[in-house]
Amino acid sequence: MSIISSTQLESAKRLLFISPVALGDFLYLKTFLIALKKQYPHIELDIWLDDNRFNTESWRLSRSKILQQWIETEGCFTRSYGCCSSEKQQRAQILDAQALNYDLIITHSGSKSEQFSNIAREIGPDAFIVSSIGKSKYFGLIDRFLFRNSDQLFKLKENDLPSKHHITDRYYQLLNRIAGIKLDKDDFMPSLTIPNQIAVITQNWLKTHFTDSNRQGQLIFLNHLSTNNKRDWQESQLFELIQLIGNKSPGSRFVVNVTKENYNKISDAIKNNIHLTNLQVSVFTINEHFFELPSMIASANLVITVETAIMHFATASNRPLIAMMRQKKPYWAPPSSQTSRVLYASKGKGYVSDICVKQVLDTYIDISQ
Repeated sequence: MSIISSTQLESAKRLLFISPVALGDFLYLKTFLIALKKQYPHIELDIWLDDNRFNTESWRLSRSKILQQWIETEGCFTRSYGCCSSEKQQRAQILDAQALNYDLIITHSGSKSEQFSNIAREIGPDAFIVSSIGKSKYFGLIDRFLFRNSDQLFKLKENDLPSKHHITDRYYQLLNRIAGIKLDKDDFMPSLTIPNQIAVITQNWLKTHFTDSNRQGQLIFLNHLSTNNKRDWQESQLFELIQLIGNKSPGSRFVVNVTKENYNKISDAIKNNIHLTNLQVSVFTINEHFFELPSMIASANLVITVETAIMHFATASNRPLIAMMRQKKPYWAPPSSQTSRVLYASKGKGYVSDICVKQVLDTYIDISQ
């Protein structure tokens, strides 16, 4: 029996899912939230994205906006609440949510589980609240006190998961045991449908940036930056790899993905690099809509990326992939295949930048044969 009963779900009008998800999280999580919506179509299903940080970091607020665009296009969610830049803004957002009288609230977080439990109770004084929590303090002896604002708690049972499980197995257990959803294993992996108007924008971008009709070779999408320097590849490594691949395949077209904050810096660095002068290298960033990114990835012949949502978008788009990861949380790794490889940082500090250019080049050569 699920924590939230079928009777509660059948009588509920609104359910709020609170979780500070990133793009990759949402790609995999949405499969199971959509399954919940299909099982109970009468429920208004909303998502709270605010991570309770109260800062104005541009990458954070930009990612939140992008996620809200994506959530809106899915069609299964009624509304979303983005990241706040101040306590005042969050207070106003909480009041907006309070006015909707949520019947059910599910919170899912690791390090901030207690905070989200408290926020959930503020939003829904009369709601039935289930908090998904990570590791308990003091062997769980004070869980009921720490989460006194939640009606029930959920803890992932890792022993019930396959030894080499994927993140989708974790999300299924979460929504299966809390809300009783049922899905076949074959339906766990996500897909991405690119809107036609965005696909047209992508093709026009490619035509504008790669104008040499005699050099329309493979399109390689590269991403070397993340939101954590431990997961970043160095700019010098990126440029060396492009140079080496370009020397082997002169007709190749390289798309370097960056955030808007890094666009000018990387663009200037490429223009000033004499080793890239004769190669076809263009810098890409999202301009208006989230789907510009997965659309560009879906157009690529190969994706080479560090550990970000991009490797998950490549998997969802069935694109050949070389992903570079740290050896932490292996359940996030894309499934390996003949054209999809994961390179792990096993030397030095275990940072992604410890993966050498030669290793990536050798992998590129191997999957290109």
